[in-house]
Amino acid sequence: MNTEQIRRLEKLLDRELRGEEIERLGRIQSILGIAENDALWDMLTALEYQRAYYEELPQKIAAASTEILQGISVAAEKEMGRAQSLLAESVAEQARKLSLRINVETLLPMGLVAVICLLAYGSLLMWAGYCLGSRYVQDMALILRMPAGFLMAGLCLAGVCFLASSPPENTPEKARDGGKRRSRLWSCWQRAEHWQGLA
Repeated sequence: MNTEQIRRLEKLLDRELRGEEIERLGRIQSILGIAENDALWDMLTALEYQRAYYEELPQKIAAASTEILQGISVAAEKEMGRAQSLLAESVAEQARKLSLRINVETLLPMGLVAVICLLAYGSLLMWAGYCLGSRYVQDMALILRMPAGFLMAGLCLAGVCFLASSPPENTPEKARDGGKRRSRLWSCWQRAEHWQGLA
């Protein structure tokens, strides 16, 4: 193979021929007995181009596959990060809602009890002041006839309604306890009605 044919093949491949490629072409020439100016060299040049192209193809496919997989990996990481941030926001939102519900379920009855106690204390002080001022001991049931007594009865009713409207528990032990709590509330309600009847 002469230098002009080598130059054409290098131009076609867009690179210089390696030593093993030149040796292989020389071996083909000697085995087949091809002359330097034979037209068969043009055909061998085209075949050599195809051979080189298909030898480089696996590396090109591997590089393209690696690039695609890296792109998919980056996209998946972004989506996973986005999903995790959405999950964290959702968990935080649910925790806030649950915290508010727990606080309302515990603080509202405590607040009602505190207001009822303050009203009862104020009513007792008024009753005691009236008794001391009139020098006549009145019946304690008069406390319930005062406006504070009506307010206490209303607040007790609101507390009973709030506690009775709590959702039933799933476990049998808690369900039994909830039933006891409701029966205690019912007895409190009956006592409150009894006190109102005395007033």
